[in-house]
Amino acid sequence: MSNKPALVIEDTDANRIFFERLLTQAGFQVRGARNGAEAFAEMNGIADLALAVIDMEVPDMNGLDLTMHLRNRYPDACLVVATMHDEISLMSSAFSRGCDVFMVKPHGFMELFKRLTTTGSVGLHACRPLVIDQFGPREFKLAY
Repeated sequence: MSNKPALVIEDTDANRIFFERLLTQAGFQVRGARNGAEAFAEMNGIADLALAVIDMEVPDMNGLDLTMHLRNRYPDACLVVATMHDEISLMSSAFSRGCDVFMVKPHGFMELFKRLTTTGSVGLHACRPLVIDQFGPREFKLAY
C-alpha cells in the first residue's frame, strides 16, 4: 500500500486538507484538487491511481461526471464519493458511474481511515458497493 497515488477532489479547504492528511497517514502519496480542472491537471501526472476521494459538489463539475471520468481512466482505482447528501437515488447514480464507496460526510471519515490502514484500498474493493454513513458501513442494495 505504501506510496500508492491518491487524489482528493474537494473544494472546501478544511475537508481537502483533512482528507489529504488522513490518506497520507494511511500510506498514500496524495495530491489535492479544489475543482474538476485541477483534478484533470493532477491526473496528467498520475499513471496508475490507487484511490480517489471525490466531493459530489465542486464548483466547475458534477461529482458524478468526475466519478465516471476517473473510472474510465483508472479502471482499477478505488473511487470514494464523499457528500453530505444521504439520498438513495444519489447513491444509486454514483454506483452506476463507477463509485466503489459512497461516504456521507462527516460520518465516514474514521471508518474510511480504519479500512485503509487495516486492509488498504483492496479492503474497500472487497465489499463494494459500500456505503459509509451515520449507521456505519454496509453493502449498498437498491430496494425495489
